Amino acid sequence: MTRLVLVRHAATAWTGTRYCGTSDPPLTAAGARGAVETAESLARLVPPGTPIVTSPLRRAVATARAIGDAIGSQPRTDERWREIDFGDVDGLTWAELETSWPDLAACLASGGVDLDWPSGETAADVRRRVDGALDELLETPQPVIVVTHGGPIRLVLVRLGEPGFDAVVPAPGGWVTFET
Repeated sequence: MTRLVLVRHAATAWTGTRYCGTSDPPLTAAGARGAVETAESLARLVPPGTPIVTSPLRRAVATARAIGDAIGSQPRTDERWREIDFGDVDGLTWAELETSWPDLAACLASGGVDLDWPSGETAADVRRRVDGALDELLETPQPVIVVTHGGPIRLVLVRLGEPGFDAVVPAPGGWVTFET
């Protein structure tokens, strides 16, 4: 049985205000403190030395390093856990998205997860990379922590069939666990 802990990176200046895919703002001071709080909480949940896999984006890496310091583990990066490439939407606010791509905004508002982003990643490409990364971890007999982003977490929640989780992603620095 594998315990999978999916951690959403701590807060950046864009968190909750702008779509942040391949853009890579650092954690804010509050985000850095939040990463340490997350790490301290997880240290009580997982065995010391639990492997950590992280997105290569610096907001995730900084969060993963804080966790690694708390549990005595060196994070390893895996490109497949990076955030979705939102293409032309990257950096936009919700209001800007609604104005520029009203159909896309309506699909998002209705809970859609399989989206093709304008000049960004297709839903099929995102699902393929996240599913591949998840399948690899599910074959591991030990617990693992994954530090990633809202998009990949949402896809995992939908895939693993958590009731009602298709639209609920943890807040920055939050996590969800699975026994598989």
